[in-house]
Amino acid sequence: MNSAIKTPEVQYEAVAAKLPASEIVHAVTHGVGFVLSIVGGITLVVRAGTTRDAWCIAGCLIFVATLVAVYAASTLSHCLVDTRRRRMFELIDQAVIYLLIAGTYTPFGLTYLRFGWWWLLLAAMWSLAALGFIAKLAFYDRIGGAAVWTYVLLGWLPVMAVRPIFELVPEAGLYWMFAGGLCYTIGTVFLVCDIQRFHFHAIWHLFVMAGSACHFVAILFFVAMA
Repeated sequence: MNSAIKTPEVQYEAVAAKLPASEIVHAVTHGVGFVLSIVGGITLVVRAGTTRDAWCIAGCLIFVATLVAVYAASTLSHCLVDTRRRRMFELIDQAVIYLLIAGTYTPFGLTYLRFGWWWLLLAAMWSLAALGFIAKLAFYDRIGGAAVWTYVLLGWLPVMAVRPIFELVPEAGLYWMFAGGLCYTIGTVFLVCDIQRFHFHAIWHLFVMAGSACHFVAILFFVAMA
């Protein structure tokens, strides 16, 4: 066999040798999240389709699309060896988070809150998410860590109308949404600190997976199966 031809095992070892162990852990955690988001997303959309409600289906599709996009970009930002490409997907990952935040609210917004002035809250969520998305990509060298707190503020924006929301949305579904929000919020502490010795970034990834799992449960059982 020609020694210049590398087997898949050799190629994998070569890539692994160039990536720090921490980056491999980061890629694996959100790689698992990526696979689960696809499997869960298909389940969610199929279930939403049985409602024959175009608003419900659209909301679930938007949630799934933004969730898959975040996990895909995050995984690629950690598993690629090429520094320039990794940086590109890191920026995409950080920008798409804004879309996921609005995309997570959208199924509830389109199913329960599409009447009267509630459209304004949904429009505000997406306007701010679009602004954050564009700003992150256009001014990545100026925003930096400040973007983390804008994620938190945007994510908790619907709490401003929590009392009337409780009157329209099933209470158990809101508890799952709050649990997911808490997971993301607590996780940002590890993201900001990011102490490599204690694998804080990997812990952040686990909190993201827990948060998205809570939101998936909320949307599956209280939107797609409502």
